[in-house]
Amino acid sequence: MNIKLQLEALEWVYSLAKGSEPNGIYIPQKPYIENSPTDGVFEELIPEQTGVRSEALLKMFSDISKENGIRPHLAVVLKDGKLIAKAAWSPYELQTPHVSHSMSKSVVSMAVGLAAKENKLSLDEKIIDIFSDDLPEKINEKMKKISVENLLTMSSGAAFNEAKALMSSDWVNNFLSSDVIFEPGEKFHYNSLNTYMLSAIICKRCGTSLSGFLSERLFAPLGINNFYWEKSPCGIEKGGWGLYMSILDYAKLGQLYLDGGIWHGKMIIDAEWIANSASKKIDVPNNVDRNGYGYQIWILKNNSGYLFSGMFGQNVYIFPGRNIVIAINSGSTGIFPQGKLLNIVTGFINENKNFDDAPIKNFRYGYAAELRNSLANARFGNIISEEIKIPFTERLRRSIFSAKKEEHREEIPPAAAVLAGHKIIFENNHCGILPVLIQIMNGNFESGINSADFFVKDGKIIMKISCDDETHDIPLDFSDKPSYTNFEKRGDIFRAGIFSALTLDEDEIPVLKITMCFTETSCTKIFKFIFSSHGAILKVREDPPLYDAIEDASGMIMPAFGDKVRKTLEAVMETDIAEYKIKSFLEPNIKGEIKKL
Repeated sequence: MNIKLQLEALEWVYSLAKGSEPNGIYIPQKPYIENSPTDGVFEELIPEQTGVRSEALLKMFSDISKENGIRPHLAVVLKDGKLIAKAAWSPYELQTPHVSHSMSKSVVSMAVGLAAKENKLSLDEKIIDIFSDDLPEKINEKMKKISVENLLTMSSGAAFNEAKALMSSDWVNNFLSSDVIFEPGEKFHYNSLNTYMLSAIICKRCGTSLSGFLSERLFAPLGINNFYWEKSPCGIEKGGWGLYMSILDYAKLGQLYLDGGIWHGKMIIDAEWIANSASKKIDVPNNVDRNGYGYQIWILKNNSGYLFSGMFGQNVYIFPGRNIVIAINSGSTGIFPQGKLLNIVTGFINENKNFDDAPIKNFRYGYAAELRNSLANARFGNIISEEIKIPFTERLRRSIFSAKKEEHREEIPPAAAVLAGHKIIFENNHCGILPVLIQIMNGNFESGINSADFFVKDGKIIMKISCDDETHDIPLDFSDKPSYTNFEKRGDIFRAGIFSALTLDEDEIPVLKITMCFTETSCTKIFKFIFSSHGAILKVREDPPLYDAIEDASGMIMPAFGDKVRKTLEAVMETDIAEYKIKSFLEPNIKGEIKKL
């Protein structure tokens, strides 16, 4: 066991809370990604035309929106290859690429299947033979036994993990140099660097990048053109995370697997590979939701289906028995996939009364209209009602094919207009614009906010945030519609949809709440300004709440090198001083002085 490396990984995270930028390697990770088309991607039908009841779908979406820990962003449902439901919780949009997190592991599995079909590699090959010219001087004896299939099934036992990768430049060499904590193939041990090594193998054996390999063989045939995959410092796609594409493109990949690798009559991925990769290869201990793990794919209990899955609720569910694909992006409060979402989805799937074997002829069109209307008006953080009470005359008035949100914008509220011409100067702090999770995932760290200026431009209140030598203009629209802007930080570009509201608290003190949804990610940042005659207090909160997720992340920061080491490190994290510093960093209260511009 390497206690020194574990302590370094812990100190890397802890250094953020101490107000210093941790040692790491930064390269720009997030360019501007073009939107993807949404029209004509799939034929759209009323659910009943495919034998699915609209009221059952509405209940599923309502249950998802009610569950506070799920926080959905985007969702689509395909039945028989037809689009029967779609939802974008504003400000999220169907056409905007969204991060996949570990869902991308299943896409890497597809690349391995394609490369194996072309005889570029075989699953029983040992990785030291593939990287024979890159081997370190010293190598663990167990490392010599790791095969491509061990990487696919998360059973390599290699100790080099995500936390260590953040501090390293050559991930392949570090992986090959790492300890191996059990005999390869012996048991399941989740490690995203297994998938990175598969990405590196594709690059090595196929003479191209993972993106280039898949663009020609998979993405282009499916019409997936607007995507991006983050890279390691060596220029290799991260594989196990870092892929962005639209929710409809994720659904295409699920439909491809459901159809046995055939897309529009053409074989894209070998059917044998799909059947093999989506079947159980290894047990997943202590997991009540999953029956096992295939080749970078989760197998659902009772073999009801399988799942491409990423943290914070990025999921593509494939249910062959129902011929249904459900794709969901969200910002769930827990790091690892949450059973609540899976239970809601499988509850819908397992209820026979929700389905007919043939198109449903005698049904109420009002149900389909209410489903479409409710989903079209979904807003992030709000509950979708499952109650369907539509008068007959109203059902006639509405068109189930064209339910649209009415355009409605308010002028600047008088109370908000008072903000114009004022400046808030903040005390020293370590709170930036980007959510901390984005800073960590991208190695792109920010300093604190110095000031916030408020002024009117083009009929809107603009808040200009100053962070050292950088400024960011944030448009505030006090209506039920979001405003949008892009944040650029050291080469990374992030879209944000912004809701603004100015209210009085229970003591009639003015409160300005700004919710910034970073719409390509799982992250939201909330600024709450509380004004008084003494100045202003800025309270900052993030979703997913990273502080609450630290325990979930222990598998990344402190892999199982033994109970004594793990407990020692946990004790360091749980001291009062560490807890206070981390909590204050992630959820700060910052004092500010109000001045005239």
